[in-house]
Amino acid sequence: MPFTPRAALIAGAALLSLAACSQRAENAATKVQSAAQAQTTPTLSTTDATFINMAGTSGIEEVTFGQLAQTKASSAAVRRFAQQMVTDHTMVNQQLAALAQRKQMTPPSSMDMRHDQLLQQLQGMKGRAFDRAYIQGQVEDHQMAVQAFQTEAQSGTDPEVRAFAQQYLPALQQHLQMAQTLASRH
Repeated sequence: MPFTPRAALIAGAALLSLAACSQRAENAATKVQSAAQAQTTPTLSTTDATFINMAGTSGIEEVTFGQLAQTKASSAAVRRFAQQMVTDHTMVNQQLAALAQRKQMTPPSSMDMRHDQLLQQLQGMKGRAFDRAYIQGQVEDHQMAVQAFQTEAQSGTDPEVRAFAQQYLPALQQHLQMAQTLASRH
């Protein structure tokens, strides 16, 4: 059977559906893990523990993708952005790890499966295609991070975790704006 545009559309829809299911499963697994961690750390709610896990995973992803972009991006502006992501998120990751330890949590040490797959895809790209894919991913990831940090900053139950979210939310909003500006150019 020849691979027609209709078949390509069906295959693409199936892949998107699988990716969405995978993301929902990972979110559910993070919530279960966070609930278990919150049980062993009575001062943390499940929501606060979920935020710490999400922020930790997100920070690792930002550094990993930024390091790749520093070597593969064709645009100097994209490489500068990637360098800033590595610098800023490395510092935030260190602060978050210290916070997690104070709250008797083990911070995440790796990316989620979805981002592992995206990293593999990016590693196979080059030139402007790489730049576009990296920046679009940064827009999407920073939109999710800003939402999570806003939620925690407004309604987190642990004062120290809430203060962490409030402290770093403006930087994430700035990163999002920078990524959106780059996306409009690439």
